Amino acid sequence: MALSCALASVQPRVIKGLVRTVDRAPITRPPLNLLVSVGAMVAKIVTVEAGSYYHLVVSDCATADCELDVEQSFREEGVEYWRESVIEIVHMPHHNVFFPGSTESTLYVIHPEVTR
Repeated sequence: MALSCALASVQPRVIKGLVRTVDRAPITRPPLNLLVSVGAMVAKIVTVEAGSYYHLVVSDCATADCELDVEQSFREEGVEYWRESVIEIVHMPHHNVFFPGSTESTLYVIHPEVTR
C-alpha cells in the first residue's frame, strides 16, 4: 500500500526528544477524528507542550481511495508534507476495532514541525 512511509530523516536525537515530549504532554481536548475510512484513520491531537500532532492509522484493509482521503485530510489541515514529518511508527500485528476484517495496522505519529 502506498500509504506506508518512513521516519523523518532528521537527527535521531531530535525525533527521540520530540517523541518523549509528545508522550508526556497532557492532551488539552479529546482527539479530533479528521478521517475514519474503511482502512485508514487520521486524528489530530492538541497538547500544550508539544503543540498539535497527528495519528495516522493504516490497516491492511486500506484502499487507493483511503490514500486519497488521507492526502485530502492532511491538505485541509495545511500539512502537505506529512510523510516527511513522521516521528514514530508502531506496527500492530492484530485486528483493529476501527477496521472490521483487518488483521494488522500501523500507527504513524506525525508532527508537522519536523521535516526532512
